[in-house]
Amino acid sequence: MSDLPRPPFPYFGGKQRIAEKIVSLFPPHGHYVEPYCGGLSVLMAKPASMLETVNDIDGDIMTFWRVLRERPDEMERACALTPHSRSESLLSKDRDGLDDIERARRVWVALTQRRGGQLMPTGFRYNIDPKGTSLSLVKYLDGYVRRIAPAVERLRNVTLENRPALEVIEAYGKFKGALLYVDPPYPAMVRGTTNAYRHEMKKDTEHRDMADALRECSATVILSGYSSPLYDELFPDWYQVKIAAYTGQGNVDADSSARTEVLWSNRELIDPMLDSQQSFDLEGIAS
Repeated sequence: MSDLPRPPFPYFGGKQRIAEKIVSLFPPHGHYVEPYCGGLSVLMAKPASMLETVNDIDGDIMTFWRVLRERPDEMERACALTPHSRSESLLSKDRDGLDDIERARRVWVALTQRRGGQLMPTGFRYNIDPKGTSLSLVKYLDGYVRRIAPAVERLRNVTLENRPALEVIEAYGKFKGALLYVDPPYPAMVRGTTNAYRHEMKKDTEHRDMADALRECSATVILSGYSSPLYDELFPDWYQVKIAAYTGQGNVDADSSARTEVLWSNRELIDPMLDSQQSFDLEGIAS
């Protein structure tokens, strides 16, 4: 594991395990944009660009990132003093009408103390038998707290947006020198659950609308997903890169957590490690 900053919580659908592989494929760019930023694993795995903008429609997750950057010492102290507790886990479901620090703290509790790294209600995360785990949940929480300071430093010059993703794609995708890394909720047909996010994309029409917006972009677009008939139809002429990955959300028919992440792009992606390390299965499809 490198010394790169990492998100201070687990996040459903996050790319932490493959973030560095994804970043290695990024072409040069002047403005980096994430319309569906979530846990920011990919941003934190990349060198800073001249301009960087991240967006998510979920106001709770964007409140967390904003408060973390604006009031880092208070936020770190609040998280460090939070016990591993079923009561805290239950309390974290209620995040309305709170001051910013407490709202952000409850977002952190929901993601670290409930199962699945989700802001949707799930069960309390705890251990009974020490077999099968190297750390107690209390020590895991301490590790997440220690990630806060590096994450704050990485966010220092990043613009935070809280808008519908299509608005961000249309606004920032006009600039040819931009790179849009697009990691939306995946289509229902390739997922075991479609209730992991508070703002899902369950309808094929939502993915079609996104595809229409992406195809209008002058910017470089890199889209994450799993192979599906829908995306084969929507992006038949885009380049593809396939990356071996492990996840808990994959194909409903799969027998294990092994998955193949697919990146679609309107530009050819070159793997700088391809000659010495066959990490990726690259498929060039004429654009």
